[in-house]
Amino acid sequence: MNIQSMTGYGRGIAGNFKVEMRSSNHRNLDIRINVPQYLYYYVPEIRKLVKEKFHRGHIELFMPKPEVDNVKLRINKSLAEEYYRALVSLKNELGIPDNVGIDVLAAQRDIFMLEDSEVEIPIFRRALEAALEELKKMRMEEGRNLADDISVRIQLLSSRITYIEGKKAELINTARAILTERLKALSDNIAIEDSRIAQEAAILVDRADISEEIVRIKSHLKHTEDVLRQGDIVGKKIDFLSQELNRELNTIGSKIADAEISALIIDMKHEVERIKEQVQNLQ
Repeated sequence: MNIQSMTGYGRGIAGNFKVEMRSSNHRNLDIRINVPQYLYYYVPEIRKLVKEKFHRGHIELFMPKPEVDNVKLRINKSLAEEYYRALVSLKNELGIPDNVGIDVLAAQRDIFMLEDSEVEIPIFRRALEAALEELKKMRMEEGRNLADDISVRIQLLSSRITYIEGKKAELINTARAILTERLKALSDNIAIEDSRIAQEAAILVDRADISEEIVRIKSHLKHTEDVLRQGDIVGKKIDFLSQELNRELNTIGSKIADAEISALIIDMKHEVERIKEQVQNLQ
């Protein structure tokens, strides 16, 4: 079972690089990458590596600037000259008395770059892969816990629907007896054949039959168990099955007037809602 939660944290350190990742709930896969400018060209590769490991969730990747000794900066002199000429031209055109000084040029960040020798991609990649693995490990650990909780609730639902199924014959007989007495009471002194009363009672009892709903609920519960065993992307599938379970339970509740069964249905619907809440966190 390779189920993942959508929440988690991962950190990877290699050399002077530190990569941190956070993951939270999202309907699809939403990736936000925040790295220093000198790694911008590597962003598509980072996005590809994230997609290989995760399918859903809001994932943020951020990286503080590496702590390096004797950082060397390279100045793009040709670009600095272009800036200077453009600023001087604008100054003369607008009649601005101030001179274009070094402080103005220093504000143009794109003319400063770390020396290429400082950007060691293999080391950065090790930090990135370590962060991805730690995030995946945490998501899988939480995913297993959530799946275990859902499995317990499925077993509880299965035992209760089996109990209701065992009471089905008793419920039908009770309903038939009550309906027969009511029909006789309503007919009062009017002569109505017993066969006619039995026929009307049978029609009303048939409308209250819950056999099909029980079969569908059992099928949905088994399908949910199968999805959990298969693992991987399960959230949307189980969420849909939970909606179907609620639909069938509502139908049973509307058909059966028995107080004990009504209480069981309410309790089962509560369990289904808890399952729905849990799967919102699953990939």
